[in-house]
Amino acid sequence: MGFPVILQVAGFQNSGKTTVITKLLKQLSQQSIKTAVIKHHGHEDALDFKDSGKDTESHRNAGSFITGISSSGGTVFSMNHEMPLEKAIEIYKLLDIECVLIEGYKKIQFPRVLLCRNQNDSDLIIKSSEPVAVISEKQLKSVSSLPYFLRSEESKWLKFLMDYITSRVNEERAYHETV
Repeated sequence: MGFPVILQVAGFQNSGKTTVITKLLKQLSQQSIKTAVIKHHGHEDALDFKDSGKDTESHRNAGSFITGISSSGGTVFSMNHEMPLEKAIEIYKLLDIECVLIEGYKKIQFPRVLLCRNQNDSDLIIKSSEPVAVISEKQLKSVSSLPYFLRSEESKWLKFLMDYITSRVNEERAYHETV
């Protein structure tokens, strides 16, 4: 137990991870649950910070381990290095985040909803140590005893995932109010 509540959304490319996370974010923000997202960029190409010619690019290129810029319009931090997922979660803890949604990171195991496009993706289910539910495009032959939803059953899987997250967040809020 402990804040933040973590839910990983795992699946292969184009399985709908971003769509599921976006729908969850809208619902979570409506319930005033302070939520953050960590997305794994599983490609070898460098990230585009869109700050070419700006001070932040100069700071990074001069050797700054992390560069930040903040104004009334927002705050952005950037690094030239990959941050381990566990460290990113620790930073979110410092920001009093109640829920972290993780997109990707198939090889790292947290409680996760698995997105499958077809039967070929069922290996993802077998190799998951903390599966919460499965959402698939097509009917899968065997999903074991996991809660299972077709992608088209959006209201059902969204309610299930919201119940999963909110029950844990509410438990944590209650615990922290008594401590």
